[in-house]
Amino acid sequence: MLHERTRKVLALALAVVLVFGLFTISGCKTDDGGEGGDATGEAETIKIGVQTALTGPLPDYGAAAKNGVELALEDFGTFEMDGKTYQVEIVVLDDKAEPAESGIVAQSMVDEGVVGVIGSLTTGATLSAIPIYAEYRIPQISGSVTGPKANADSVDTFYRTCWSDAIQGEALAAWAIELGAKKVVLMDDNGAYAVGLADVAEAALEEGGVETLRQNCQSGDKDLSAQVANVKEFAPDALIFTGYHPEAGLMRKQMIEAGLGDVIFMGGDGIKSAEFVAEAGGTANAAGCYATFGGFPEDQQPGYEAFAEKYKAKFGEDVGPYAQNNYDAFGALIAAIKAAGSTETEDIIAALQDLEYEGVTGTFSFASETEGAVQRGDIVVAGLTPANVPRYVIEGEDWVAVE
Repeated sequence: MLHERTRKVLALALAVVLVFGLFTISGCKTDDGGEGGDATGEAETIKIGVQTALTGPLPDYGAAAKNGVELALEDFGTFEMDGKTYQVEIVVLDDKAEPAESGIVAQSMVDEGVVGVIGSLTTGATLSAIPIYAEYRIPQISGSVTGPKANADSVDTFYRTCWSDAIQGEALAAWAIELGAKKVVLMDDNGAYAVGLADVAEAALEEGGVETLRQNCQSGDKDLSAQVANVKEFAPDALIFTGYHPEAGLMRKQMIEAGLGDVIFMGGDGIKSAEFVAEAGGTANAAGCYATFGGFPEDQQPGYEAFAEKYKAKFGEDVGPYAQNNYDAFGALIAAIKAAGSTETEDIIAALQDLEYEGVTGTFSFASETEGAVQRGDIVVAGLTPANVPRYVIEGEDWVAVE
């Protein structure tokens, strides 16, 4: 009898322990249906990828993109949704601005379980990443990819917070015509961004009655003397270089050395780097070179002044190319998550298509379908026309806005 009573007492005690253990593991439910972990100040971590180029030919652009996201992480990286606290962890991966690396990085982001990606930096790299993100239904917002080819297939996972080169290419052509150019060389680097920008500019120039010559090089070239010889024979009034600053600077330097210093030298956002002056051979060679950019001038961006102060305080340098656009890309992604009330990627994609966001660069949304030059995923903002594309000129060591 005593043995049976002991057995029952032990069984009851074990049952109590099991019930208490299950209660502790599952957590107390709060009134809003959230887990008790929030009541103790714990946050759920979600991952957002930052696919950029920290090595390779464009580390200055890549670092600016990462810096912009890091500032946004400070401002938007912890948020409340449905009574629950979320903390963002960024996963920064380097694709070196190379298409072959980009696909590997994109798959790594998928494996990391990111709910969205900021990037990539360049059009060529992005073209390799888009199919992977589209397959796994991960939203991707680039703050610097201007090439129209990036969303030519109208996938619903790709968005951009910078302007398309369908706008910038027309602006470059219009500027060359304003400067009196009757003959123009268009030179690309065979990359997706450069070719796309040159195609748009070339079509606009020819429509304006300008005679054109197409030239190209390869990213990483160290000798452009053959192209310089062709330019000299064509005798243009202007040369528009649509690639990136390392080769643009070299082209300008070798043109000066060949006696072509009087040829107007122009480029898109790919040449507007602080590195261009040195790459062109110094201030004397770079003086008077022109560049456009894929966004409103800084003085027309409502949040730029405050952003620039924060950027300088944190990184000890002036704002790099497209840093604020990447800041806005991160902010827009968080806004879409909150609007969706979900961290499920399909819900975030749907929310991005209806989002109106007020950021550093202004108030914008994203095109939900392709119509004319505006493609699905393009930024939609009031005043986005070739006439409003900002213009810059080299004065001394710096790119200065042309009034």
